[in-house]
Amino acid sequence: MNQTHSLRKMENRIAVYLGAVSLILVPLYIKGSYFGLIELKARVFLYAAVPAVLTAAVLAAAGIFFDGGRRKSSVRISSILLLIIGLWSLFSSFMSINPELSLTGSRGWKVGSIMTVVLILTTIIVSGNLRFHSYMLLPIMAVNIFINSLAVIQSAGINVFGLQNGLIKEQYYVYMTTIGNSNSYSGYLCLLLPLFWGAFLSCKERATELLYGLFAVVGFMGFIMAESDSSYAGIGICMLFMLLFVFGADDHAEQYLKRSSVLVVLYGGCLLFVRYFPLFEAKRAEFAGLSWKMLCSPVPEILISGGIILYLSAGRLIQSKKERYLLIALEVLIIAAICGFAVSMVMNFNDGWGNGRGEIWRISWEYFCKLPLRYKITGIGPEMVFQAFIAHLAETGSNVVTAHSDIMQVLLTQGIVGLVLYMSFWGYLTALFFGKKLWKSNTAVFFFPLAAYWGQSLFCTVYPITAAVFSFMAGLYLRYADRED
Repeated sequence: MNQTHSLRKMENRIAVYLGAVSLILVPLYIKGSYFGLIELKARVFLYAAVPAVLTAAVLAAAGIFFDGGRRKSSVRISSILLLIIGLWSLFSSFMSINPELSLTGSRGWKVGSIMTVVLILTTIIVSGNLRFHSYMLLPIMAVNIFINSLAVIQSAGINVFGLQNGLIKEQYYVYMTTIGNSNSYSGYLCLLLPLFWGAFLSCKERATELLYGLFAVVGFMGFIMAESDSSYAGIGICMLFMLLFVFGADDHAEQYLKRSSVLVVLYGGCLLFVRYFPLFEAKRAEFAGLSWKMLCSPVPEILISGGIILYLSAGRLIQSKKERYLLIALEVLIIAAICGFAVSMVMNFNDGWGNGRGEIWRISWEYFCKLPLRYKITGIGPEMVFQAFIAHLAETGSNVVTAHSDIMQVLLTQGIVGLVLYMSFWGYLTALFFGKKLWKSNTAVFFFPLAAYWGQSLFCTVYPITAAVFSFMAGLYLRYADRED
């Protein structure tokens, strides 16, 4: 019994260590400049995570021996599904025209099948062993205050640590903080900020409320500076689930509603600050699309005034039992906005849509349609998207190595089977949320980052940094959501 207890303590420490690797080491690590940063972060993650994953595998085997086989009954559906996804990723690599390139991901963004398997095992280890405590958020919060503050300082035209040395004019505000380009930064923020918004809503002490509120301000500033429309898609999806949490907490609905209104006011205030602060003038000139519209009047003013009104009326709204109507109205509004965006996208879709995403998606789909049946089923191999753009590279000189949408990327690289597995995993995560009515408990907070990332991933592809953070966040959610009780 003592041996089993010791093994479980060691497994928990490994899970905590993997969390530190994913949420502290990989986000912070940068060497000199942004050149080669994607490969560097992938290598750092693998070097730090692989020994821990192997150790966890040895401990799991020892645990089965000492438990007399009782651990076998604790294998969960999520772990089985994740292992199947990992094995299919390996199979797709071996079936590609160049297994070595696919395994390592060296011709893409370094998330080859080897990296995928390590990430999946990390999720399984965290979901099976982590004992989460709220104080674990403190170092993550400290690191991200630095990361987001650095992005704000750079957006004010200050080249901190010389990270922007060597960037051409068009790239100067595209790469920021220790994360990299704006797409990877926006995906990273979608995986971090909603977790702390949930913590802000549900915390019980005044000191932690102020601490999470301060972090929300810094996070909002980083979110605005990322200037990525895809992040708004992520937050829109996330809000559908956050609203259920806010209005579904019978005993805390007033608190959650008031604190939600505070977040709205803080975000509106940050938008106004960015709009008027003189040092952001050059950065503001780079804004376009939805990111620019959010800065323009009267959006920040509406957010601030609406947040204040909601805060002042929250008590009466809850006491009158009319909060359900507000929930329905807000959910319908968000769904209508999503549908409106989808219709607009279809009507205006062309090669130039979404900063060239239209052309990338078109070429990717046409290439997939021309593939032999074998490759339609297995895909061309993880991180082998460059094959679809060889002719495009010869014609334009533009080197495209990803499909700029996780769904398109999975379909092209792992085929129809891979896409079915991918959607099954997301379906399972969502089914847990609704099937167990998780919006009635604080476990819902762990789902917010996953929902936000899924929305953002519709328009972006996974980077090593977002893959590392997602692996931990998925494990954290499954740790508490995927239980028989």
